[in-house]
Amino acid sequence: MTTSSRKIIGVSGSDRSGKDTVAEMLMDNGYFGYSFGDAVRDHARNRHANHPNPISVVNLTETSNWLRSEHGADVILKEALKAYDQAIASGEDYKGVVLYSVRAPIEVDFILEQGGELVWVEATDEVRLKRRLANIRPGEATVTMDEMLTNEALQQDPQPGIPEEVQMNLKYVKAHATKVIENNGNDLAAFEKKVKQTLDL
Repeated sequence: MTTSSRKIIGVSGSDRSGKDTVAEMLMDNGYFGYSFGDAVRDHARNRHANHPNPISVVNLTETSNWLRSEHGADVILKEALKAYDQAIASGEDYKGVVLYSVRAPIEVDFILEQGGELVWVEATDEVRLKRRLANIRPGEATVTMDEMLTNEALQQDPQPGIPEEVQMNLKYVKAHATKVIENNGNDLAAFEKKVKQTLDL
């Protein structure tokens, strides 16, 4: 797998940390963007179509583990690179590629082996819950703090009974981040300024 000589930036963080905002800023600056989270949500909506909350963290985790078990640990990464290669082949031009909602060690290792950056966006649990409750996605349900943290624990460490290489591991992702951006405020302009300074945009 390769993106030739293009710069690769991975963006990760817990739910509602602000990682999508970082990715959108990079895309506005000429990067091709691919959301691993959106890809898994699309699969989850089909796989759990009869569930009242098809894109709950539990269902997303199950879907991600199923995809990686059935099609290889790098299946979502391959989908992302295929989409990028197709865009380049069609004549589009980009400064590089931003892969966001990075969740798996194989994705981290690929980005770093290619000489890329891995950005972790950090926000407190209290701030993230407030953002989540204010911005419910279609197919999501409201949650309490305890429910949010219990569900997110499924993505923090490999779970027993499932091959480790096919699972999400946010602790691994955070530990290998090359840059960390804090996002606990409500001032979007201030956060965007911080992102621009951190990433030299």
